[in-house]
Formats: sequence, C-alpha cells, structure tokens
Amino acid sequence: MRRSRCFVWTCLALLAALCAGCPSASRSAAPAKAQGPKDGAVARGSARIQGVNLNDPIRPAADDHAIALGAAKNEWASFAVQVSGLPKGGGGKVAYSFRVQAPRMETENRTIDLENLSAEQILPMPVDVNRAGFVRHTGLSAGNRPLPRALLPVPMDRGVVNLSAVRDPANPTDPKARPTGGEPLLFWIDLRVPPQTPAGEYVTTCELLASDSPAPLASVPVKITIYDFVLPDERHLQMTSRLGWDDLKRLWPEQFETVRPQLVTRADPVYAPTVGVLDSLVRLAQRHRTEVVVPRLQPTVKWPTGRPPQIDWSDVDTVIAPWLSGDAFEDRIPLNYWPLPAVDYLDRFDRRSQLQYWTAAATHFDQKEWLNRSPVAFELSVPGRAGMAEALQMSADAAQLLKAHPKVRVTLPLEEDQVRVASKNDPDFVDPATGARLLAASPGIIFNTPIQKWPAGQPAPQKWLRTDVPGLVQYVGAGGDERDVRVWAWLAFRNGASLVQWGSPLPRTGAPSDWADPSDLVWFYPGSWFGADQPLATLQLKWLRRAQQDYEYLWLARTRGEALNAMMVARLMTKPVEIQPGQAPDPAYALMTGTADPAAWTDGQKLLAKIILLREPGQNAERAKADELNLQLLRWVAPQDKALLMGRTVDWGFAPGSDKLLNVILGIDVYNASDTRPDQNRLQWTVPPQGTGWEASPQPVALPALATYHVDRFGAQAKLNLELLNAREHRPVELTFTNGYTNATSKLQLVLPAAASDRLGPGLNIKDGKLDDWDAADQVQAGPLVRMFDRPALQKQQLRLADKPAAIYTGWGDDKFYVAFRLAGAGGAESKSTRNFVDYQFRRAWGEDLCEILIQPIMDDNSMGPVLHVVCKPSAGHWVERKRDPKVYADPWQPLEGIPILYTARNEGEWTGELAIPWRAITDQEKVRPKMLRFNFVQHVHSTGQSASWAGPVDFGRDDSFMGLLYLRESTDPGMAKMPAPAE
Repeated sequence: MRRSRCFVWTCLALLAALCAGCPSASRSAAPAKAQGPKDGAVARGSARIQGVNLNDPIRPAADDHAIALGAAKNEWASFAVQVSGLPKGGGGKVAYSFRVQAPRMETENRTIDLENLSAEQILPMPVDVNRAGFVRHTGLSAGNRPLPRALLPVPMDRGVVNLSAVRDPANPTDPKARPTGGEPLLFWIDLRVPPQTPAGEYVTTCELLASDSPAPLASVPVKITIYDFVLPDERHLQMTSRLGWDDLKRLWPEQFETVRPQLVTRADPVYAPTVGVLDSLVRLAQRHRTEVVVPRLQPTVKWPTGRPPQIDWSDVDTVIAPWLSGDAFEDRIPLNYWPLPAVDYLDRFDRRSQLQYWTAAATHFDQKEWLNRSPVAFELSVPGRAGMAEALQMSADAAQLLKAHPKVRVTLPLEEDQVRVASKNDPDFVDPATGARLLAASPGIIFNTPIQKWPAGQPAPQKWLRTDVPGLVQYVGAGGDERDVRVWAWLAFRNGASLVQWGSPLPRTGAPSDWADPSDLVWFYPGSWFGADQPLATLQLKWLRRAQQDYEYLWLARTRGEALNAMMVARLMTKPVEIQPGQAPDPAYALMTGTADPAAWTDGQKLLAKIILLREPGQNAERAKADELNLQLLRWVAPQDKALLMGRTVDWGFAPGSDKLLNVILGIDVYNASDTRPDQNRLQWTVPPQGTGWEASPQPVALPALATYHVDRFGAQAKLNLELLNAREHRPVELTFTNGYTNATSKLQLVLPAAASDRLGPGLNIKDGKLDDWDAADQVQAGPLVRMFDRPALQKQQLRLADKPAAIYTGWGDDKFYVAFRLAGAGGAESKSTRNFVDYQFRRAWGEDLCEILIQPIMDDNSMGPVLHVVCKPSAGHWVERKRDPKVYADPWQPLEGIPILYTARNEGEWTGELAIPWRAITDQEKVRPKMLRFNFVQHVHSTGQSASWAGPVDFGRDDSFMGLLYLRESTDPGMAKMPAPAE
C-alpha cells in the first residue's frame, strides 16, 4: 500500500495541472448530435420518456442521454424518468403506459427478474426555499415553490405502469386527480440487485407505450454495471431517527391521541391501529437500510416504597420484539440500535431508584439478547454542545451506570475529550477501562482540535455522529440534495463512527399544503395526506439509503486492505475543517466543506467500486491493475485536492510618514484538504488592482506549510496613491496560490474597490429621492454588484455578479456625508413592506427588498471610529445601528438614537434613494470629518434571494472585515476645482 500511495502522489506532482483541466462525464453535458437507440432517448412524436437529473433540488433536468448506473450485488440501484408531451385532456380513448424491460446481460443470455423492479411517482410538495441558508448553500434562487419530494407507490405489472392510474402532479393530494397532459410526470425506479446476479454489463429500456400503437412512442436506454462484489445485509453504519410521540399524535390523531405509550400491545386489538402505524414506519425505514426508534414505548413500572421498582415488560415486548428479532422484515435483518426505554418522569426519582431501574432494564434486555444493541442514551438539557458543568455531571452519571451492570452501554452526547475519566483525585468519573462500553459523539464536519486524548492502553469509546449541533455543521435538509445527506455517511467513515442520529423523520407542518422549512429532512409523509393507507417514503429517504450503501462500499474497501485509498476518497468528499485552539469557528468555513460538484460524487463512487475490486481480502493486487487504478485516482484527486481560497479581510492604512500613500493588506483564508503538508507554497497577484495609483508586486510571496483541514490566513500587500486615484470601474483582482508540493494552482477573484468621494457643489436636493442632481463624477459604482458567497461558487473559486445593475453615488459636505443609489430588481408587493425591524438569517438581512450601507471612518493617524450600519427599504423606512465593544455588549450592534439620518426614496420601475448622514453619526464626534471611509454597499432582492455587495464577495452585509475604500477628496486636491458646500 505504501508503494501505491507514493505512486499516486508522485504522479500528482507531475500531472496535476493536466488532470485539473480534464472534463468529467456527467448527465448535464450537451447531448450528442446523433444518437442511436443504445446511446440515448428516441421519440417518434412529441411524447417523450427521458432520464431525469435530480441534482438541482428545484428543477429536475430531463435529457436524452442514456441512463447509466453502477451497483453491487445485493444493492438497491435507482434512477428517475420523466414522461412528457402526452396529449392534453388525457388522450381520449387511448391508454398510455411505460414499460421497463427486464435488465439483460450483454454478453450472456441472463436477465434480472422484473420482480426486482418497483416504481413510485415523484410528487411535488410545497417548500419555502426563500431562506438565506438555502441560497447560501445551493447558489440557487429563492422562492416558495413545490419541490419533488413525496413518493407515491404505483402498481407495476411485469414492468408496466399504467399512466391513466397515476396522480396529477398539479393536485398531488387528490387521489381522484388524473394527469391531463399538462405537466411532466416523474417516476422513481428502484432495482434490487439479487445477491446471486452475475457481474457484468446489463442493458434495459424504458419505453412509452400507447394502446393504439404497436411500436413504442419513445424510449430511453438504461445501462447497468453490476460489480463483482456483494453488499452485506448487515448494516455497518446505523442511520437512525426518533419518532416523537407528539409528532405521531399530531399526524395520526385517531391512532395516538388517547393512547398511553406504556399500554400499547399487540395482544389487544384495541391497539392494532396504533401498532399498525408504528409497524409501517419502522418497516419502511428498515427497507431503506435505515432505522427509527420510538422512545416513548416503555414498560409499566410501579415504585413501591423502600423496594426496587416493579417492571412489567409484557406489553412493550410484544411491540418491539418483532423489530429487534428481525421477524417483522422481509430480509430478517433486525434493528441494530434501540436505546433502553426510559419511563416517564424517571428524572424525578432519586439517583438510587434510577440506577435500580436501569439495572433491571439492562438485565431484561440481556435475557432477550438485545442488550448489545440497547445502550442507555443520555440527552442534553438544551441542543448544542455540552457545557463543562453538564459534561462533568454526565460523566459522573455514566460512570455509575457502567458500574451498576457489567454489560450496560451508554451513549453520551459528549465528544471523547469532553468525557471526564477517573483518576486518583476524581475516582467518581468514568473508568477508562470501560471505554469500550461508551458511545461518544464524533466530531462534526467542522470540529475543534481535541484538548486531550483517551488514556493510552485503554479501550477508546465507540463513536456516533450527531446532526443536531447548530452552527458548526453542514446545512442539510429538504432544500438540499442527495449529496448533502450522503456526506454524513462518508464523514462517519472518516471519523470511525458507526451510528448517525438524525432529527425527527416526520414533517413539522400540519397539512400537505403548508410550506415546509428547507432545513427539515423528512423521511415519511402520512398516507392520509395523499389518500393512501400507508405512509409515503420521500426522496430524502432514498438519499439516506444511498448514503448507507456508500458506507458499505467504504467498509468493503477497508476490509480488502484498501483502507488508505478509501480514507483518501472519504476525506476529499467531506473536506472537514479543524478549528485550532484560539481560532474562532467562522460560519463561512461551512461553505468549504463537503463536495458540491455532482460529477465528483459520480466519479468517486465508480472509483470506490474499482478500489474494492482491486483485490480479494488477504490477496495482493496485480501491479498493472494497481498502477492503472492509481492513475485514475490521480485524475479524480487533483481537482478535489486543491486548496480553497477566500478573501476575508481588508486593512487600509496610511504608510508611515505619508497622508497620501496607503498600505493595503488583503487577508486570504487558505483551506487545505490534502493529507500532505505542502511546504514552500506561493501566493501572488496575477491580476493586481487596476487603475492609476495602484501598485502591487507580481512576485510570489513564500508561505509556510499548510496543515490538513486547517484554515490559515495570509496577507497579500499592495499600495495605493490617493493623489492618483481615479478609478470608477472596479474590475476583479486575482490572486493565485501555488501548492509547493504539487505545483497545483488555486485562483481567487474578488472585487477590491477604492474610489474618490468629492466635496459636493451647491444645489443638492435629497428630499425627493430623485437622482437628477447627481452626475457621473459622483458615481462609485455602475454595473452589477458582486454576489455574496455561496457554496458551489466558492468551491469552484468562481466570482459571480448580480443579475441586475446598480448605481451608487457619494459626496460630502462640512456637516454630512451623502449617498445615493439606483437599484434594479426591487419592486412588487414585497417592496411595500413597512417593517420597522430587520430580519436576519445566517447573518444575512432577509425577507424583503433592502439595501445596507456600512461605513467606518479612518482618521489621519490611522485610528478608526465606530462602524455604522444603515438599512434602507423601498418604502423609505430605514434602520440605523452602530457596532459597539463586543466585550461590553452581548450584541455589539446597538440602535443609533438621537442623531437623525435623512433618507428619501422612490420606487417607480426601479428603486432610487438618497441619504444624508451627519458626520457625528459616523465619527461619534461633533464637527470631525475623517480622511477616508471604509465603505460597503449591499443589495438584497427578495424575489430571487440574491444578495450582492460593492466590495466582495462577503458572507453577510454587516461584515466589517472586508470593505472597500472611499477617499474624501478636497476641492484643493490635484485636478479638483474649488466648489462651495452643498445647500442643506
């Protein structure tokens, strides 16, 4: 393996540039001009059946390419198709259907039986994606729109689906609504590959049929590669979620409203409806290689005075026994994680009684041979990371449980370095020798450097992965896509975790017409919402199954001796970020994590299959085969292994001894996902700031070694001569980072604007919101602003501009600073808002059309005053605040009172506005005018969710670390005529 790994990195140093430019095959590529039946979809008329790409969570993209799949034996393989162009009105007496032929081996007369195929119609559900988190994470537009989510099973008779019996997607919840030919129909096709299927290339065809035509109206080929290895039945990664009793009562009131959970039993027909709902949810999850737990199912307990609790397990055992034995499931695979049930109000009893209950529960589950799957699960009092006091208390309580029963296991919501271990001075904490019976929380995708390690020579705790830690985790949910879910399985493998716990699998909305939060990851919808008897699976549940199967691929690669290659692929898929001691966990780091490129996931999965196939367990790989795989890994690794760059700070200051020459220092964050520590790295200006007055050396600057998963900040310097400043057009600058080990380059573009703001002449009237009295000499922006960070653009190192142009004007007088603007894109009902506050999501001003102005004064001695933040709305409302000392104020942004700021606006086709800001509001001093202003201007367009800034890209409008510059130019400066102050 050492030779293999060394070979990869040696080649990487030679070929990185070539590989970075290699295009990846993807379904989104332009279709070939000529396609035969085996190459792509064909059609004889307007009706079509095509493969569907679900990478875009808003608009599924159908194309004419052949559908290509790869799957192991005993794996669920899936694809989606779209039927469109059917006659409107249903086609009269003509019946339409589509058929999937039995997959046939290309080289032999072998097929996969049609009974292994199943179909579900993909139905849209309302999701409110007008959320800052959604736009920031996906780079897509916002809005309220139905997204493909629910999966309604449709009968498939020998591979044929009758389209006249499917649901109208325009009325997804009406069981009587039938398609009228107006909207495309989407279908999800599952293929369960039998374990005995011979490996090889298989082909099949999806055909659109009409009852009045002997030949198919349209078809699309499906190519399936069956790999020569078997996915294990056993789940080596448990993907689990908890069914809350309150959610069950809300969504199934008839079955749960009046039911006491400790009395539910299979022995009493009265509880049959309740048990039926639970069975359907547990089975549906298990069929998708996931699990759900019902924590409120519990025994009946009596607490006699002075004696141990008396526990009756007879009822609850009848409910959970079929799940824990596997008898309830077709494949007979039991649930592998079911925490010991905690009875209601257990926390109100004394500690001795609690331990007696847990000991009795552990003994009962041990007799049933369930205890190895049923730990005692601790919960935090509030979501998030445990504080020191709570971690100490949990450690002491866990130690008591581990001592009370020799086989009991404990799940703690504490990371390993938070668990307090026993010592001579503190004997009441966890005995490190019992570490194997602990499940500690694994670090998330953004994690802190551990402050201590588990004692050497003692068994370390097992790991489980939390998905509920706010702020430091990947944004994931209904607004995301398959990759956002899959990344957790790859992270679990990288971190050595065997369990991933998700939030509630049920919708938080009360009705199918309610707009859902895109942060919700919904596994099931109630069947009653759609007129169905059984709960419906969701697209997200299919993503979870794909994620679990991903983990089994990684597990197989490790068992076959390819742990390093499997870990390398997992590392580059997840790209975690390690927060070093003393480093603040910047939320912007989450944009660097994971892999946003769909092609990288597709190609990475194929490579993982080849890694598994490289050799059998315990065997040596053929040298030629290993070298070929290493070259393929090289081509995939090169673009994924590049450093990511992000502009984060700009410092503007006078050079020593000068009031005209500025030193400009641009702070660049560099993230390294590579497991090498590249040294002798270089950072250089490749496109320096343009315009007279700028000076930036093109010579590269040497940077120190980069550590894996670290984000390090480095400076790029330039100079600016204010006497020569005449820039009106702000073109992007570019910096290039060069990896000293591989010579691979990463390019960063950003806009670093600097402009002169002149003393204004007489006649300025800002009381009407018109811009008639401003001219081109006052303009500091003409054209699109720079869009804020989003995850795909950052990972592509791509600078994106706003869709609409903006014009910004500035000027000043003795008493005030003036700003005017013209903004396209604002308007409609949203612009009529009269809110007297500003809503923030993910630190971004949100929820209405608005613009933000950020100002900080720079004095002659390089000292800086407070940061002023002004939010303007089309309705002429505005909000003003200043940033105070964060050491004094919990929220440093405090409203500015007592200093009136005049703002007028007009909204006639486009939004124009003018502001007069007293210098006192900017400098916090009377009659004091600064030499320069750090300045930024941000526009947010509510209809699209697009936010863009003058200097940028930035992650939020109040980011005072990255701002442009306005030089307050006097009329006596070179090239300026003497002008009187404007009329107030």
